[in-house]
Amino acid sequence: MKETSQRLVKAPKSAIRKLFDLASGRSDIISLGIGQPDFRTPEPIIQGNINALKKNITMYAPTRGVPELLELIQKKALNINKIEINWKDNIIVTNGASQAVTLAFASIFNPGDELIISSPNFVSYFYCASFFGVKVIEVERNKDFSPNIEKIRKSITKKTKAMLINTPNNPTGFALTQKDLKEIIDIIIENDLYLITDEVYENYIYDGLKHVSPASLDGMFERTITVNAMSKLYSATGFRLGYVIASKEIIDLMEKFHQYTIAGTNHAAQYGYIEALKMGSNFFKEIWKSFNKRRNLVYDRLNEIGFEVLKPSGAFYIMPSTEKFKLSGSEFSQRIMKEQAVAIVPGNIFGSFSDNMIRISYATELEKLEEAMNRIEKFIQNL
Repeated sequence: MKETSQRLVKAPKSAIRKLFDLASGRSDIISLGIGQPDFRTPEPIIQGNINALKKNITMYAPTRGVPELLELIQKKALNINKIEINWKDNIIVTNGASQAVTLAFASIFNPGDELIISSPNFVSYFYCASFFGVKVIEVERNKDFSPNIEKIRKSITKKTKAMLINTPNNPTGFALTQKDLKEIIDIIIENDLYLITDEVYENYIYDGLKHVSPASLDGMFERTITVNAMSKLYSATGFRLGYVIASKEIIDLMEKFHQYTIAGTNHAAQYGYIEALKMGSNFFKEIWKSFNKRRNLVYDRLNEIGFEVLKPSGAFYIMPSTEKFKLSGSEFSQRIMKEQAVAIVPGNIFGSFSDNMIRISYATELEKLEEAMNRIEKFIQNL
């Protein structure tokens, strides 16, 4: 038989999913591995989906999304993100933020183009790029996980097409400051690049920081591809609904790829998203307080246990170093699963500069977090 796709052969199966599968098979395991909010999806969203099904809305959806949903995303973009758009030209609804990233890559890259990413960063970016023949240029983050602007500038070549940012960030928990963002935008404009910005954690931001969408800033809309989803704010990861905001030219290209690969997104679920956007985000205030409390708990306990760790300013992840304990992130992950029944993702899956790190998700209830921290402490004491 002739060989199969080398681009797919070289991409490993998701280590996060593998860890999730292992954890789900054992009742004694506490999982700190999956980036999935633990609160219930708000009832209006569930009912919106159910009502759509009862009305037999089970046929193909419009390729770009249900018009009412697109109009609500337009309003949200203006009111929350300060991005002025036309829903008929500048939005496409996707199968989660994951497909939104795929559409971004499909619409702007040609084989041989280069993409700059601060590393560590979310694992999907690396392998999705490889599927389109894009070379990822990893730029090691500063010690505080901020982008190394000087190294980014030095990494730009004639083949550089775009930069990708994910803020607040998975896996580091770092959120860009206004200064960081200005420096990145200066680079984008000076070098005539595209900016892909993944903003799915925009509501999970702490310590008085404010999320700013790059597409809202002067000179940036035409060169920015904004990725977002309902997954994190509404605890609706299984709905698989996200969206892209971009120029008409880019959205038109995305529609072509979307038509011939996916043919549209879940029709009934879009009515659940409509109800979500009608709700606004006031319901999230108490949830935010809970996540901030968890963040403080996990950071304080890791410090007490003896980890070298930075306090995250966004998302719901924290990325401590394991180097002090003379263990790689992979060794730590494997051993603590076996010895203390705690599932933690090794850092090396997030790029070339995080071998001696682990990623902990604190998107789980407080009691389980406290028990997990106690188990981690026992593990360290027994080393």
